Amino acid sequence: MRAGWRWTVCAVTVAVLVAVPFAVRYAPVSTPDTGPAALLARMQASRSTPYQGYAESSGTLALPTTDQLNDLSTLLSGRTQMRVWWRSATDWRSDTLTPAGEHSTRTTSAGTLVWDYEDNRVGVSAPGAANTVRLPQDTDTLPPALAARMLSEATADELSALPARRVAGRAAEGLELRPSDALSSVGRVDVWADAASGIPVLVEVFGRSADLPAMSSTFLDFSDAAPTAGDLAFTAPPRARVRSVARTDFVGQIARFGGPRPPETLLGFTRSTPGAGLATIGEYGDGVTQLVVSAVSAQLAGSLRDSLRLASGARELPEGLVVSVGPLGLLLTTSRGGTTWLVAGTVTADGLARAATELGAVAA
Repeated sequence: MRAGWRWTVCAVTVAVLVAVPFAVRYAPVSTPDTGPAALLARMQASRSTPYQGYAESSGTLALPTTDQLNDLSTLLSGRTQMRVWWRSATDWRSDTLTPAGEHSTRTTSAGTLVWDYEDNRVGVSAPGAANTVRLPQDTDTLPPALAARMLSEATADELSALPARRVAGRAAEGLELRPSDALSSVGRVDVWADAASGIPVLVEVFGRSADLPAMSSTFLDFSDAAPTAGDLAFTAPPRARVRSVARTDFVGQIARFGGPRPPETLLGFTRSTPGAGLATIGEYGDGVTQLVVSAVSAQLAGSLRDSLRLASGARELPEGLVVSVGPLGLLLTTSRGGTTWLVAGTVTADGLARAATELGAVAA
């Protein structure tokens, strides 16, 4: 064989080998045509199904960076890489990779252990209370958790089928949710579920009139095999500091303020039953249309207002200071009685303005 032909054969061989993964990924996928309503039912039935894998989530929700919202801003505006082993809501482990290292979380019915690589510290906390309002965490962006939140109140008339595709090398069936609520700032949610198990493996959330997802989460490696005890085992590293910690975050700071209680209804939504110690925080809405409302102290309001004014898209309206980041909206508004309210959720600017008007009538 002449040298020229040998190089040609080598080049073709390399090209074929390189193309194989892409061919597998984009090859036509054959799945049963069950319809979007039936697929939604399969996804909902899979919530108790164990799984494991490696997932990445990415967000374009460039929230303003504040002392209170720094972790949330990082989670919703960057890339999060996680390895997860999931048996149930009270029996799982996840490892989140960060630029500085990683942190590992082990949750059981007895509580949660969180190891921070950089500080070599293990925090031990008691189980979280039911109906707890809190800021999103890493594992809330995993495809199964994000899909459960987004599709919780979906109706058949809001659903349509999407073409099947391969996710993490496995066949996946898709559906699209287009919210019918005119107040929702979410334009659509696309979800693909593993054809074998029904577990959501890819989720994309779009704002209104947006071509790119505001938040996406996908498995790059996935198995519906149940994790073993060895997978979930957690042992504190040598010389790690082990400390009991209380669950405190921005929501806890607001709850301790003890301001007036939010109204029982807002924008036509009935307030959800608050958890223990959260009587001053109001949670409203369902599915993709959600609102959280609370009165805030003058000191916290001043700090937030200074930070929010620096955010891209911040606007001073008659109803208050509004920041819209994709489908997420933040509002600081002061009622006639002098109470400052913080409103956050996935409602349109018109919805935020209406909420401000209704909160203006709440007695201090």
